[in-house]
Amino acid sequence: MRRKSGPLTKYPLVLFFLLTYLLSWWSVPVVGGSLFPYGPTLAACLIVAIGQGRGGLREWCTRLTHWRAGWWYLVGPLLIAASLLAAFGLFRLLSLSAIPFPGLPLPAIWLELLLLGGLWEEPGFTGYALPELQERFARQRGGILIATLILALLRAVWHVPLLVQGTLPWFDVFGYIIAFQLIITWLYNRSGGSVPAVMLFHYSSNLLAGGMMLPAFSGAEKQLYWMIFAACTILIGSVILVRQGTSLGRRPQLPHQGTAHAPASD
Repeated sequence: MRRKSGPLTKYPLVLFFLLTYLLSWWSVPVVGGSLFPYGPTLAACLIVAIGQGRGGLREWCTRLTHWRAGWWYLVGPLLIAASLLAAFGLFRLLSLSAIPFPGLPLPAIWLELLLLGGLWEEPGFTGYALPELQERFARQRGGILIATLILALLRAVWHVPLLVQGTLPWFDVFGYIIAFQLIITWLYNRSGGSVPAVMLFHYSSNLLAGGMMLPAFSGAEKQLYWMIFAACTILIGSVILVRQGTSLGRRPQLPHQGTAHAPASD
């Protein structure tokens, strides 16, 4: 679509990420070490509204409400569950500790993560930044992978305050998040551009990993399990990359903006 002229249209992604960090990092010292999850979404809304006007907002909202993703809604949660289960099995093999398999999280945790969890990053990171980056690099050799790695790095930077204060380990920020973004790009492309499917994947990761499995461990055992889980997720991301190639499931006819498109069936 036609964009408004002005400085914002020259560097929209740069401004998006700067605004995202500004809107998200303020909460770390204020509310006890938590990033404001709505920062990326608010930043995307402002950048699109100012740079593209009502038409751009309509197109962005169309991506956010592209519900028709079929069975791809199940793929993300199943991948997370498989990674966590594999990590638990490997942990039991590598450790002498007989930690029992944890039960499901309490309903309050389900609700807290639904309202304040990482899924609310995705309307910004996946609904805005990912399509923009893919469009910019699509014509280059390996362009979709390049776009994915750029977004992975900038998503990792978003988490740096949690690394500094010790909430997240280095291998999560600079290992797991890269694999996480590979899976997200692949899931987004293969589902026909469904942001809700990606949001469900992110919610499942927060709920099953952060709300159920990791709290069952403590100390060195928690670090070991977390590292194994990150390694399992990196393996999944690597398998997707090998099987799908650097296109990560993106088809040439996949629209840049707006149009709802059918998910892949194979």
